[in-house]
Amino acid sequence: MRRWFCALALVAAAGLARAEDTPRMVPTVGAKLTYRLISGVTKTPSATIKFGLVYTYIVTSSDGTTAEGIIKPTAKIMECTQANDLVCGDSEKTPGAHYDEGMLTVPIASDSGDGLAKHSYFKLVHFLLVSRKFPFPSSRDPKDYNFRDFGPDPDYVLTNTQQCDNAGLDGFLPFGKSPKITLNCETAFEQSASRDGRPPNAGNNTVAMEISYAGDGWVTLPSGNWQVQKLTIKITPKEPSDPANQSEVLFSPQLGATVRSHTTGTNPHTQSTIENTVELISVAP
Repeated sequence: MRRWFCALALVAAAGLARAEDTPRMVPTVGAKLTYRLISGVTKTPSATIKFGLVYTYIVTSSDGTTAEGIIKPTAKIMECTQANDLVCGDSEKTPGAHYDEGMLTVPIASDSGDGLAKHSYFKLVHFLLVSRKFPFPSSRDPKDYNFRDFGPDPDYVLTNTQQCDNAGLDGFLPFGKSPKITLNCETAFEQSASRDGRPPNAGNNTVAMEISYAGDGWVTLPSGNWQVQKLTIKITPKEPSDPANQSEVLFSPQLGATVRSHTTGTNPHTQSTIENTVELISVAP
């Protein structure tokens, strides 16, 4: 389930950059963009479980077409219910912890975030995130699985990649050049062994990525007021039994960043659905 949730976020989280007048598809070096992800998983007949993360993309290299960098986790988000009220009661004592719409955000110490970032990586090609290595936060004490004192070592690391025939983008960019394109892609994931003994896992899929342009507009977020290009990205697997998803993406050419995305997916194997909402909450420098 964890690797599926991150795979859904892979395309939707693409893009990063410093604000400039010239439209951009990838970020400039030194850009730091912080996103808040809220994910809801529903598995029939169970109720929906919500959780999330706050993380910062830090760009370390860029040539205008591709960009690379690291990812620093900065907080973990949990839904507080009667079932886990003791955990929330303990976690809310963390300095800086706060509630927002029923969700508890628990900060990760900066030094721990820096340690986690050493296990991370991302690569962008145009506005598409083609590779991401994400370290999931865990407790500082490997014997104490709490949600308050996160350490520099990840619980596990999830790597998602996609290789597409990007030649088709020439007929789509700049946005609006054509209303729709379909790219043939190979996607893969690799999950490392976890600290609690879960074995490593890996897999791959052949998919069609349909990208549609839906015009432009404006959106107001905690990070600011952004003019955006509206995109729909639909992932259809070659095998009907594999996971499929669709994302509504708001991309800012001024930033070269996706500032908001909403992804809905289905997984026939687990008979579950998932919704991810990712928003840009701050920009630096």
